[in-house]
Amino acid sequence: MQPSHSNERLRGNVSRIQAMSFSWMFMLIMPVIVPYLGQYGIAMGDVYRLQAIFAVTIVVLEVPSGYLADLIGRKRCLVIAGFLHGVAYLQIALASDFAGFALFEITAAVAVCLYSGCDVALLYDSLERLGDVGGRRRALGQRLLWMQGGETTAALIGGGIAIVSLYNVAIVNAVFGWIPFFIALGLIEVEQPAIGERPHVENLRLIWRDIFHGTRMVRLVMFNLIAWGLSTLLAVWAFQGFWEATGVPLALFGLLWALYNLTVAIVGRLAHRIEDRFGARRVVATVGLLPVVGFGGMAACVLVGNHPASIALGIAFGFTFQVGRGLTQVVIKDALNTRVRKDLRATANSISSLGVRLSFAGLGPALGWMIDANGYAPAFGAAALGCAVLFLTINLGLIREIGDATTLSVPLETSNGD
Repeated sequence: MQPSHSNERLRGNVSRIQAMSFSWMFMLIMPVIVPYLGQYGIAMGDVYRLQAIFAVTIVVLEVPSGYLADLIGRKRCLVIAGFLHGVAYLQIALASDFAGFALFEITAAVAVCLYSGCDVALLYDSLERLGDVGGRRRALGQRLLWMQGGETTAALIGGGIAIVSLYNVAIVNAVFGWIPFFIALGLIEVEQPAIGERPHVENLRLIWRDIFHGTRMVRLVMFNLIAWGLSTLLAVWAFQGFWEATGVPLALFGLLWALYNLTVAIVGRLAHRIEDRFGARRVVATVGLLPVVGFGGMAACVLVGNHPASIALGIAFGFTFQVGRGLTQVVIKDALNTRVRKDLRATANSISSLGVRLSFAGLGPALGWMIDANGYAPAFGAAALGCAVLFLTINLGLIREIGDATTLSVPLETSNGD
């Protein structure tokens, strides 16, 4: 680890992490990824199978990569992640069959594993070293704003390029995919307790104890992070096929993708204020109910038929997932990061991501098969039912555990890991 640094340089860490968030999500190909893959004979079932490959890779590497970040330093992992991010988007531009796209998914998954949670850990490390007691939730909201701002901007540009040529979108994305790597080179490490001085088994025992054998609150926070991250991921990979099936023109895909991500950005930026205004219990209840409404509403719109009003309503119901995502990624993620050990924070974030991807690896292909075999209405109806069960179990459990608390966040001076 490097020696301690001045406050000015630590503040620079915060701005670089936000810039990296923007550039990491500047994925021009995403708003048209399903039509792009369709050019090469990739059906919806294949799309979900590719995402299952991505998910399985993350299942294998997510926790080890988070632990690696805690062991060798956040900056080193972010630099490697940025490099692999660039390689991945070069691969998708060159791929032309299922095997080539599968290679892209594997490389991208390794990059995501190294990046996921590591940026949040370094962000919290920097703010805590600065003594910024009230800045963590706000910084998470700003991070989400930058992330979704990057994806929103990319959606508008990528959607515009796609009108001319889908292939050109991938080519331009291959160039911009290298920006996170160069930003990561400018980060500085924040000293942490040397977890390498403890046996690795002891480190894993500590984080396992904190999350699964600690307080009921921490367990419920983790389970809610996983559940609502999964519901959003399932919906996101169905949106473009759903738009195609309901007759939405390809020219609108970029705009819709941008509006969806802009919604996440705005809600994430305001999430800490929303929690302060309405209370943690109402926010958590909203997070749990929105996917039920979203999947159920889209299923109903498909049953009505491809009328202009039902198409518009189906698109509108998609916004419910974006509102829930914005609240989850700030309010509930902050609840986890303020309750786990500082020196193993990246590992804890990786465990939550692991839970999402492991669940998706099983349920994603099943949803894709249902869409291909039976259509969107039965598939979305089943997803709505599943989300309702999650609401009645882990979501209501967290609501009861919150009690009269106005916020899920833990003050800096009482955070775990000291």
